[in-house]
Amino acid sequence: AFLSDTVGITGPTRLEEAKEMCVQFGPACGGVTCARPAQGVNEASACSCRASKDPRVSPTKEVSYIKDCKFEVNNCEEEIAKMASHSPFAKDLHGTPIVILAHNREAELRSCLGSLLAMPEVALFRLHVSLDDPAAFTMMEGCVKREAAAHKKHIDIWKATAQVADPAQHNQETLKWFQTNTGKIAHHYWQVFERAFMEEMFERVIFVEEDLLFSPDFLALFRSTAGLLDKDPSLWCISAWNDFGFKGTAVDPCRLHRTTYFPGLGFLLTRKAWLQIRQDWPTAPTMGWDYWMRVEFRTADKECIIPEVSRSHHAAAKGSSVSSAKQLRLFEAMAFADTPSTCDAVEPCSHFGNVSYLLSEEYESWMRSTVERAPRIDSSELRARPGVKPKTLPRMLHVVPFQRELFNGIAEASGLMPRNTKGSIPADLRSEHYGAMAGKLMSQGLPLLLVDRRSSRGYLQKTEQLRFGPDFEVIAGSKGLSCDEVCQRRGSTCDKMQLYFLNDCNLLRKHFECEAGCAHQVGKELPVYVPDEFQPTYRQCLLTFISPMSCDAKHASTSRLCACKIMTTILPSGDPNTGIAGTAGTAGIAISDNSGQRVTRPDPHLQK
Repeated sequence: AFLSDTVGITGPTRLEEAKEMCVQFGPACGGVTCARPAQGVNEASACSCRASKDPRVSPTKEVSYIKDCKFEVNNCEEEIAKMASHSPFAKDLHGTPIVILAHNREAELRSCLGSLLAMPEVALFRLHVSLDDPAAFTMMEGCVKREAAAHKKHIDIWKATAQVADPAQHNQETLKWFQTNTGKIAHHYWQVFERAFMEEMFERVIFVEEDLLFSPDFLALFRSTAGLLDKDPSLWCISAWNDFGFKGTAVDPCRLHRTTYFPGLGFLLTRKAWLQIRQDWPTAPTMGWDYWMRVEFRTADKECIIPEVSRSHHAAAKGSSVSSAKQLRLFEAMAFADTPSTCDAVEPCSHFGNVSYLLSEEYESWMRSTVERAPRIDSSELRARPGVKPKTLPRMLHVVPFQRELFNGIAEASGLMPRNTKGSIPADLRSEHYGAMAGKLMSQGLPLLLVDRRSSRGYLQKTEQLRFGPDFEVIAGSKGLSCDEVCQRRGSTCDKMQLYFLNDCNLLRKHFECEAGCAHQVGKELPVYVPDEFQPTYRQCLLTFISPMSCDAKHASTSRLCACKIMTTILPSGDPNTGIAGTAGTAGIAISDNSGQRVTRPDPHLQK
């Protein structure tokens, strides 16, 4: 039998590749049709995606495979459930704790608990509520006890203590930061992580916040995928939240992704991961604990599993992350799955079927194959041009090579920024996998894969990639100097386009001590090291997910990491006119004087 109406790549492809493409197309693809295989049906190779789901008799004895996502119906098909029941990555998670971090919003906590306790599978889990506002302890405890009694479920209550300020160890700016909402939330998370993993010795924990609601299959997500974290050391967490999971863009409730961007908002973390993370946790993650976690994940080269359609929903109209109508509009634009769980509290759960495609090697293989085969759209064509009608493109996945500093200009057209929400949240690349993000060409409903031209994975063709220039070197400047000044003092020039390659914690650590670790910050002078003992970020190396690069920016408290044109002559070591410690003419050599500042040739990993 064959299916009518070809979708996507018209040339023949392998069965598994065609199935994967069909998933990418979402509802636009109904199945796959293949030429008659010489041997078994699973050996089919000449396959293509089709729009129809109605098979017709094929005179050439073609073979067709109809896409049947079990989540498209209210009740799971029994046979589909049986096929998925033997996933090696499923875990029942019996006894796994769910910890709800709460402050003083009783109504939100009541809704959050009600959403969790409505799931039959919650019987497998232990529930804990951690409170951090002493003034609201009585009110919040009462809420917890009433919900526990109503649902006949025991819920433990933890009480976090305030940050202990020590003027002998913390400067005045750090003490001020402790009193901010950002500081209090970060401290609450630190205490909860420490109690869960270091005192209670839990092996894995699901963390949520009081203003979240959950899909019916929220717990099934973790039960279906937890085994991946045991098998794949490059994975540290599973999250229910997709930062770019907007309505109209996130359409496939079956599909899961990998991301280097820590998402939060309902996530499972393991003790093994925390033992590494806690070694780097800073005294003052000034831009928020979650942004610091994003730096840590990238520095350690770790990822999270996320659903295409979120299983958690930010319900509160007010809070630390919702303070404007635009932000509220953004959260309302998020797709939120209403998928019933196919799991119970007895049998192993494989709600998402075979999730082996999320293992690092398989995911990378698919990513490279897809990018290699897909046609391109120039990012400039996504920008609105008044009076110019966009050309109609074939119904297939397209790759968009782009540069992150130009992302804002194409975000809305790519389905990654809902209309009238610009500026509602920081404009960083969320839900990305080493610079690759799934989107949709909103004007035509076509699936897109946006790929950063500077991606360290080198997914694009060499002619499409941007790499650190071989005629530039990486230089650590003196405190208070701009990169223009650092380079000019040695008879060289700075190029801001090269600075994007230096925005990396591991590279900063090769040129500065970074005694207090790395963290995210905003500012055009980044990336930098902070030698100023009066700053809350003292001895941190700072990079940015948001700010554009600049050669002329500087800050009196920081030392910049710069990209300077390679000089043709060698300056004397420690020349007071250079603004740096000294230079070396041998690639890969770093030299320093008593100031600890260094200059090197381009690091080899920048040119891979």
